[in-house]
Amino acid sequence: MQTRILLGTYGSFNLWNDPKRFAFVLARYKFSANLACRHRTVLELGCSEGIGTPILAEFSPRYTGVDFDKEAITVAKRNWGSDKVIFIEDNLLGKVYGTFETVVSMDVVEHVEQAQEHLFFETIINNLETDGIGVIGTPNIASASYASPASQVGHVNMFSAERLKSTLEQYFHNVFLFSVNDEVVHTGFAPMAHYLICVGCYKK
Repeated sequence: MQTRILLGTYGSFNLWNDPKRFAFVLARYKFSANLACRHRTVLELGCSEGIGTPILAEFSPRYTGVDFDKEAITVAKRNWGSDKVIFIEDNLLGKVYGTFETVVSMDVVEHVEQAQEHLFFETIINNLETDGIGVIGTPNIASASYASPASQVGHVNMFSAERLKSTLEQYFHNVFLFSVNDEVVHTGFAPMAHYLICVGCYKK
């Protein structure tokens, strides 16, 4: 019998008001899953309603999603919870949920005050195996002036490509930067990118 998926408040709002953005978000998850999640244990920090869960967890032996939003976690559990997919309601900063081969965090760090951003990156490191992979996605500060007023209010800590890469280099031996425009992930001119994905390998 096919399971019925019911989108939550955030997913429904985004799909109704800006459906093309839904495709953009899923493309970021697809890139992350193909790059770093296949046959690897996965922790997602800031999973919200789990919109990326079925992509990240498809070929993962174990997926854990964490978010502080109780309503979002309830939706995620209802839609995607299983023996290998679990969700935790928690303020993730500074917490350890186990040891994972991959940690993914999309659209989270820009909501973390700069004074606390070290806790965000330390949380990634402290949940990773020695040879683990961290995948961090965030809007490019170059695109901030084009964002909606509501988005600008919530985005308190925007990164340029240079600052994101240099920050991850404090925590990883190898760091790779990717630019994202709509559904296209590339290595082109970063200042022209709307979104950034930075991948760190082998933690220091």
